[in-house]
Amino acid sequence: MKVYELIKKLLEKGLVEHSESPWASPIVIVLKKNGVDIRMCIDYRIVNTFIKLSNYPLPLIDDLLIGFESAMWFMSLDMASGFWAIRMTERAKLISAFVCPFGHFQWVRMPFGLKNAPLVYQAVINNCLWGFIRLPPEEEAEVDQDVLDFLQLECPGGGVTEEKVPALTDTMTVFQRNIPTPSHMGPVLGRSSYIDDIAHGAVSWDQLCEDLNKLLFRLRYWNISVSLPKSEFGK
Repeated sequence: MKVYELIKKLLEKGLVEHSESPWASPIVIVLKKNGVDIRMCIDYRIVNTFIKLSNYPLPLIDDLLIGFESAMWFMSLDMASGFWAIRMTERAKLISAFVCPFGHFQWVRMPFGLKNAPLVYQAVINNCLWGFIRLPPEEEAEVDQDVLDFLQLECPGGGVTEEKVPALTDTMTVFQRNIPTPSHMGPVLGRSSYIDDIAHGAVSWDQLCEDLNKLLFRLRYWNISVSLPKSEFGK
């Protein structure tokens, strides 16, 4: 019964859809720590043997920690089902298909378990955090107007501000971003990212709060949600 309710919710939220794919991986049900709720996992071991591993590099933890040597205040942000921010291609949907007692389904958003899923997500997060969207006024004026038109944003006098940028709609995938060149981006503020967690340090509390505001704004711009209960601030 719990599996049925879970599948029903995934369908209602548009995360999965009915499938006629030739692929059909089995599900594995895991009980969560509270002993009541369940987590549905998919056994992609056979599928993964046919997937060519991407060459996108994952960061090393030791390298990420180097940026914290002068920081006094820290925060960590846990992405809320971060993989689901990424749309699946039609071909990937077929490969992601799974079966359960209630039918044959495939993912519309990227699931856990596929071989290249962490690498794809890391690439998206790296692009998202390639700086922050708030640029100096003289550089904001150089943002491609075609991008603003596609986003249905206005930029009178060159101003992409927090008040003017709404959350991205479902009509846009995270791969349709037009990232300004590095020379047009602000500093990365010493942030570090590993898969679906972001850690950041600052020399003062005020700086940490300012950076947090910018970081949350950047994530909202990319339509990536943060799980506040799993995040920590001001450590």
